[in-house]
Amino acid sequence: MELFQVRYFLALAKTLNFTRAAEACNVSQPALTRAIQKLEEELGGSLIYRERSLTQLTELGRAMMPLLETAYGAAEAATKQAAAFKRREFSPLRLGLGMTISAQILRPALRELEDRVKGFELSIAEGGSADLCAKMLDGDLDAVVIVEPEKLPERLNRWPLFEDRYVVLCAAEHRLAALAEIPVAELGDESVLMRASRGCDFEQALDRLCTDAGVKPKTRHTGSSDDHIQEMVRAGLGIATSAGHQPVAADLVTRPIADAAARRRLILAAVAGRQHGPALALFLKLMRARDWTALSGAPSGASRS
Repeated sequence: MELFQVRYFLALAKTLNFTRAAEACNVSQPALTRAIQKLEEELGGSLIYRERSLTQLTELGRAMMPLLETAYGAAEAATKQAAAFKRREFSPLRLGLGMTISAQILRPALRELEDRVKGFELSIAEGGSADLCAKMLDGDLDAVVIVEPEKLPERLNRWPLFEDRYVVLCAAEHRLAALAEIPVAELGDESVLMRASRGCDFEQALDRLCTDAGVKPKTRHTGSSDDHIQEMVRAGLGIATSAGHQPVAADLVTRPIADAAARRRLILAAVAGRQHGPALALFLKLMRARDWTALSGAPSGASRS
């Protein structure tokens, strides 16, 4: 069926008068009648019947009306949104951010986007690297900032941002806070808090480092967010692994793990060959042009607050 046929039918259903419906649609009455008849043929039954001077919807017409109203409304909305996109009245940006990456690293780029892109609309999804890449390939995200996985899908363009050191998060009075760096062997005597989220690179890195060092930390407690973990550290439930760029509360400290392999690389990724809207194009440009030197690992023994 054609969209104009639906529009003519809805006008007729509202006015119940062929002449007034034709005027409302700015067409001749014969043209409107033919369109309604064509629609009836396609739907397999009469939509309108005339009883002397009275025009009424048939049972089929009443059943079809809400469905056709919904279809016509959706088509109109799509048309308006497409026109708005061409005029750049809004510019959405759907970002994916690794669950162990602080959104603070996005702040300078987001501030410029707000100032420079008309109709900027941001949404941020959090997850593991594999899940976020899958969503981006499915078209649900425009770009992601993630911990570089061992294997990235070939369809993605990637741009390295900075390297980040894995650190131990503990209370300022904890014995490990007195060390400049934490040997992996020291973790075998500690209760290490774990994150419950699937795909968390902190836990994957800890398992790899401890396996190589032949130690097995105690793992009793879990939290589902960084805020949970920090409060549990404050409560004395254990220590936790974190990353050098992550912000921590003033009464907690971080110490780098003394292992050359205790590092990760953060990357920016987007699907190769896809068209970039204004917000995405500028975001990629700003993130790639930024000087990330200050975030490339904290100096030995440094604490971050």
